[in-house]
Amino acid sequence: MAKPYTISGIDIGNSHVKVVIARLGKDNLRPEILGTGSAVSEGLRRGMVVDMEETINNIGAAVQQAEAMAGTQTKRAFVAVNGLHIKTQVSRGVIAVSRADNEISQNDIDRVIQAASVVSMPANREMIHVIPRNFIVDGTEYVKNPLGMKGVRLEADVMIIDGLSPYLRNIAKCVNENDIEVAGLVYAPLAASLSSLDKNQKEHGVINLDFGGGTSTLAVFEEADLIHSAVIPFGSKHITNDLAVALRTSLDIAERIKLEHCSTSDLEDLRRKENIDLSNLVGEENFIVPKKQLVKVVDARVGELLDIVESELKKISKNGILPAGIVLSGGGSNLPGFAFMVKDKLRLPVKVAEPLGFDGANNIVGDPSFAVAVGLVLWGTEKELGGQRQKISLDGSGLTSKIVDWLKNFLP
Repeated sequence: MAKPYTISGIDIGNSHVKVVIARLGKDNLRPEILGTGSAVSEGLRRGMVVDMEETINNIGAAVQQAEAMAGTQTKRAFVAVNGLHIKTQVSRGVIAVSRADNEISQNDIDRVIQAASVVSMPANREMIHVIPRNFIVDGTEYVKNPLGMKGVRLEADVMIIDGLSPYLRNIAKCVNENDIEVAGLVYAPLAASLSSLDKNQKEHGVINLDFGGGTSTLAVFEEADLIHSAVIPFGSKHITNDLAVALRTSLDIAERIKLEHCSTSDLEDLRRKENIDLSNLVGEENFIVPKKQLVKVVDARVGELLDIVESELKKISKNGILPAGIVLSGGGSNLPGFAFMVKDKLRLPVKVAEPLGFDGANNIVGDPSFAVAVGLVLWGTEKELGGQRQKISLDGSGLTSKIVDWLKNFLP
């Protein structure tokens, strides 16, 4: 690279918009954090835009904050997409090796991935990623990288991630309206896993549980492959809603109560009769509630989330048997006692995500709520350096050229 340049990631979540701006130097291929930004997100519901003007303004506020810290403007960014509309499916393709000496070339690998990508899909859905899981050379399965091997027949198993076109276009348009080009759309759990999971964890078997605001996401890796992913329609906002109903107060006050006083039962001795005075927060005299009441509200919603996670793991027969355990990300993972409850419920070792692969990573980026935005920068680094073919285990085939061309059709 002739000179340093910047890579930006924008995570448009259901509760906050997170932005990270990083720099790649000519002598250092590890991104260095320059600036971060965060703004309240009020235009999304479960990953889908419901108020475009609000979302545009929220993105602009977060970007301006990051630009002010970084001292540079953002003209291009990788953007996370999420939501219940995103689906995954597994497909297989097969080709004959083209070279006369039967040596598998990069062209053969590209062709077999393309063949596996040909699936029937409704007109209103678009592919976001095509991720190679493993290759098969003349019946020999579980080949990670067949480049240079000898064979006559090459097969590939891929995971296809697709979403509804209107929702993807809405997200892209909101970014475009801030005079920022969408460099690529990235499935949020993949981005989170890049910043949260290391190579050994993915190889031995690990879960990345991202506890977000309106939704939570699950990504399961084994032998360095993404073997399962799911979007769960529960997030930390649901705890806020439950508190507002239980205490008969506003959502803003319920959010403050959650942040200042709530935890799971794993950190509390429910045999103690402890009361909490919320009079100042609520604005009413003698508004005193038992600590046990708050804990029960939190436990009920977190327990519901973990029941779904357990059900998803049972679908792939991985319940309680992933050696690298669970890595938590997302703002909801900051809830006191959440990690302990996950450990007890799912019977696996648990840790909270820390940023990987960065120089100059500050305390703000170390917050697990920035996991997706940080992962977008790492994804962008691989794309910009052209290393995605050499590092298939990192991000699969990346964004297809079809998606990039498609996005250009509605750039301002």
